[in-house]
Amino acid sequence: MEEDGFDTTTTWDACEAMALLGTGKFDLLLVGEHPPEVKSEEILRGLRTRRSLPCIVLQAATRHPFDAQYLSFLGAYAVVPKQKMKEIMEKVHQSLKNRYGASAGAA
Repeated sequence: MEEDGFDTTTTWDACEAMALLGTGKFDLLLVGEHPPEVKSEEILRGLRTRRSLPCIVLQAATRHPFDAQYLSFLGAYAVVPKQKMKEIMEKVHQSLKNRYGASAGAA
């Protein structure tokens, strides 16, 4: 993502991630389907209070389509197979364009 001009912050701890999100400095959240310590569903529920922050869930390709529908129902902006970087980047750009308008691009 950084090669595409985005500023990124990486955490491996859900508590740290949620605390950082509380700073309001982020435009988008990418989260794995099964982060350590907490389920992605719990993160999505926590994000409902931050409606303006889109969340893209990176999912294993072998998952049942119902899982993606359920995550979308909980508020995921998109559910994308984690090995499909081009599709992930398309969703990132689309999300930022939706949020900031046609002039939105890399940070």
